[in-house]
Amino acid sequence: MPRFEMHLMFAEKENDKFETSEYEMVCWVKDSSNISEVQNTANKVIKDHIEEAEKEVLFGTATVMIEGQEVLNIGFRNKDADPELINEVIELFGIEEETIH
Repeated sequence: MPRFEMHLMFAEKENDKFETSEYEMVCWVKDSSNISEVQNTANKVIKDHIEEAEKEVLFGTATVMIEGQEVLNIGFRNKDADPELINEVIELFGIEEETIH
């Protein structure tokens, strides 16, 4: 079955502490050459992680690889998190503006 690899980085908050977590995973799709399907699957995985995480996910990035080639970069913010806090942490980490999911 066709697949893609995804490297995720999340900035998370627990109490007054901030940290980043990284994950590497394999995601299955019907057609890995269908970028729309790949992007929809990646977005679902990101959304599920934000909703199910033990710590509050503020924002993050995802890199999608197919057959060793980087095909997609996704930046995202947790729409339920405090936008001002996210901006402060983004500045702290030196990351550019991200897309809201």
